[in-house]
Amino acid sequence: MAEDIHHPHDGLVRAVLSDMAEARSFLQAYLSEQVRQALSWSTLRLLDASFVDEDLRGSEADLLYEVEHLSGGTSVWVYVLLEHQSRPDRWMRFRLLKYCCRIWETQLKATPSAYELRPIVPLVFYQGDRKWSHSKEFTDLFAESVRDWPGVPRFSHELIDQSGLQVHEVQGEVKARIMQLLMLAAYHPTIGWMERAAELWVLLSSLPSSGGINYVRTFVLYILATQDTEVAQSFRDVLARHAPEVGDEVMTYAQELLAEGRAEGRAEGKIQYQVEVIENLLREGLDWSVIERTTGVNEAQFEALKQQVEEMNT
Repeated sequence: MAEDIHHPHDGLVRAVLSDMAEARSFLQAYLSEQVRQALSWSTLRLLDASFVDEDLRGSEADLLYEVEHLSGGTSVWVYVLLEHQSRPDRWMRFRLLKYCCRIWETQLKATPSAYELRPIVPLVFYQGDRKWSHSKEFTDLFAESVRDWPGVPRFSHELIDQSGLQVHEVQGEVKARIMQLLMLAAYHPTIGWMERAAELWVLLSSLPSSGGINYVRTFVLYILATQDTEVAQSFRDVLARHAPEVGDEVMTYAQELLAEGRAEGRAEGKIQYQVEVIENLLREGLDWSVIERTTGVNEAQFEALKQQVEEMNT
């Protein structure tokens, strides 16, 4: 299972959306106005939980947030399901409802005397190469003649379909926008994103100097893990042209990573990327129980990966 869990897209999304400012900007940009205006976004926090089926972790991942309702009466869960499949899945709605039921089960186990279920906002984040073509309504999985029967569940989800997203339509704070641009490039290599590489680098260079270098490293390593050497070289050329604007230190830092990736190959770049993502999570203060659940790598495995990276660089 380890090879499936070490998914560069999961690592990128988790590294960015573990930052609550970035998560708020991302969720507020894409959730419906009704939901967006009902929540106290300053209370948003990421929980240590995952509900995806074990055999689907190569194509799905999830994030669970808790946020207070503005009424003050209850908290709300925002459940983000990351769909990495290249094509829309008709039965995703069924799995999503199953995952939501698992979340409610945790609530009832924790508070057996609960009188009401806590509301969940289910959100599917899809980046496939084909436009999402299925309904968001669970009832549409049934024959039309029985959809209004009492026993048919009423359930729907929010959807972020970035399969046809244009670069200028990407929303959110800086790191969330970079995350989406890089994922667009990985999933849709024909969109000509390298023509806008200068714009991407301007975003990279605008990251705060405190901690910004770590994110530059994460983003550059994602390029190595998802693009061929020709694209990596093109990106390096863009960095070289923009050195006076973005600063020699950061540019040289990124160039060295790209050079390492080209010399060692994409497979080794992925291993280095895994190590860097986990190091970022450790710097954010997450403990190993959270890291192991979200990445599938325990502390001993992490030390082995670091040793492998050190051997590659010697």
